[in-house]
Parts: sequence; structure tokens; C-alpha cells
Amino acid sequence: MKKRINHFISKSRRYRKEFRHQLRLLIVFTLGFTIAFTWRQTIFDISQTFVQFITNIKDSTSLSILTSTFITLISIFLIYITAHFLKDEY
Repeated sequence: MKKRINHFISKSRRYRKEFRHQLRLLIVFTLGFTIAFTWRQTIFDISQTFVQFITNIKDSTSLSILTSTFITLISIFLIYITAHFLKDEY
């Protein structure tokens, strides 16, 4: 009986530890998404101004598409660089 109680308590501790870990991860993801959503329009506006300065495009639709393409290319480049430097070395 004592063995079963100790086994139950140890499972309960592991469950609480894992629950706290998952809750912390959820909070970090939620706050990260909130930060990204907040900065989304600012980054788009800055990039749009930069693209407009370089290309002198006045049409808003073309400028928006070109700005989104510019942001996508920069993001892919940053993902590639990050993946390269953070890869596991064997």
C-alpha cells in the first residue's frame, strides 16, 4: 500500500512539473504572438516607405504586394541564417 501511495505521489509531482512547463510555454507563445501582432503594422509601414523610396511606385496595390514580397524575402533570409547558426554540430 505504501508503495502505491509513493508511486501516486511521484506521478502527481511529475504531472505538476509538466503542467507548469506547458503553461509557461503557452504564456510565452501568447505574449510572443501579441508582440508580433503589435509590431506587424509598424514593420509593414517602415518597409513600405523603404520600398516606395527605392522604386517610386505610386499605386497602392502594387506597392503593397511588393512590400509583402520584400518582407517575405527578408524573413526567409533571417530564418535561413538562424537555422544555419543554430544547427547541431556533430
